[in-house]
Amino acid sequence: MKNPAATPYPGSAMKHHVTLSVLALALLLSSCGEPINKKPPTIQATVKAAPEEVLEEDLTPEQRAAAEAAAQAAEEERLAAVAKAEAEAAAEVARRVARKAEADRRRKERAAEIFGEVMEPLTEASEAYDRHESLDESSWFGTDQEDNMELINEILDQAMGVLGVGEIAETRQRLRTLEEEIIELEADLLDLREQRVSAPLAEKLSKLEKTYKTSREEIDIAIGKAEVGVVEREAEIRDLEITFVEHMQDIGVELDLESARSLLSTVTGDDFVEMCVVFDNVRGVTLQLQELTEESGESLDAAKRYYGSYVVLIRLMDRIQKDFVQRTREEMVPRLAELSKEAEALIKDANRNMKKGGDKTIGEQNIRSNQLTIDATGYYVEYLKAQADEIEALNAELAVDLRDAINTYQTVSLSSEVASLMRESSRNFAALTRLQLPDLRGFDNAELRAEFERLTKRVGTPE
Repeated sequence: MKNPAATPYPGSAMKHHVTLSVLALALLLSSCGEPINKKPPTIQATVKAAPEEVLEEDLTPEQRAAAEAAAQAAEEERLAAVAKAEAEAAAEVARRVARKAEADRRRKERAAEIFGEVMEPLTEASEAYDRHESLDESSWFGTDQEDNMELINEILDQAMGVLGVGEIAETRQRLRTLEEEIIELEADLLDLREQRVSAPLAEKLSKLEKTYKTSREEIDIAIGKAEVGVVEREAEIRDLEITFVEHMQDIGVELDLESARSLLSTVTGDDFVEMCVVFDNVRGVTLQLQELTEESGESLDAAKRYYGSYVVLIRLMDRIQKDFVQRTREEMVPRLAELSKEAEALIKDANRNMKKGGDKTIGEQNIRSNQLTIDATGYYVEYLKAQADEIEALNAELAVDLRDAINTYQTVSLSSEVASLMRESSRNFAALTRLQLPDLRGFDNAELRAEFERLTKRVGTPE
């Protein structure tokens, strides 16, 4: 028996059955001026006896036409929804392509701006690396390897300062400034509200008192201005967070608004953002070096100079990744573990105090607060470890590029080889920022989020 759902215009002489969905559409007849009670008794009996199935031949022509029209309208609506979804998907792809092209343009433009400033430290570092193996490991007189490595690190820090610029860094700095301004405004509000309690009304102040006393009305105005200031800054933060997400996506870091907020609230957030910015600028500078190498023709001296600077860039990236992993594992994670142990000890103290007759309400509140700290530190450590693991895995890939680059620098004999290698490496560098940030579990909970932020301040503050 043929399924009526597969027959858009059921008008053949064959018997068809109308399913419940078509029957439901037929119920629309009441809005078409065709009352249900006008059906022949046999149809009503059929509906009562077998509500899941009605013979189509038993429908009146008007009912059949209404059902067909409703089915056709539903199909048209479905097709329109599909077309809309496809158009939206195509628009999103086009938007991403356009953003990528714009990001590439900005990267090239930024690299051209910083190239002259960054080439000096890169060249100096390359020369320092060249002479490193010829120096004594330790010497009372002259420069030894330890002195030379200190010099190299100073030069790399200088290069980092140049390479750490860009829209992402500027957005991050503006976000931090706004957050600090909100903290100041909220502190002002607290102070103003306290002053308002005892402030006199303006009408009760004499002319002389008005010159040195602040009225309640004046404080209300100040409170209003501070509250507006907070609202305005919070609105700007929301806009900047969206911009930050888009810029990070443009360089290959996949994150959404929530993961961006969690990243920016963690103790490693600034280091992670700086690493991404530096790596993106390294890509741009590498392309500049490649173009210069190609333009130098067969000048091997020029090619080795440019390639030496390129090798320094890889060493710089290697150092950034290693420092990030080391600092996370050896400083941040242990510090969080200490805070968790402190919270556990405080819970034990609270339980002991309650057993000795201490206030139960206060004790239970302290236990809940410290349990929140324990939960937050657990999630925090999980997040930091996953982040460090991913950076370490990328560093293992970079280590291969670094060994190859050093070997090539020592053995290269054609400038064309150098340009080709730098071009290929620039593509590889793009993969180093294609990061998938781990989830910070519990960040969607307001209490836990506040605790994460509190922990970030404690971990990031030197003891």
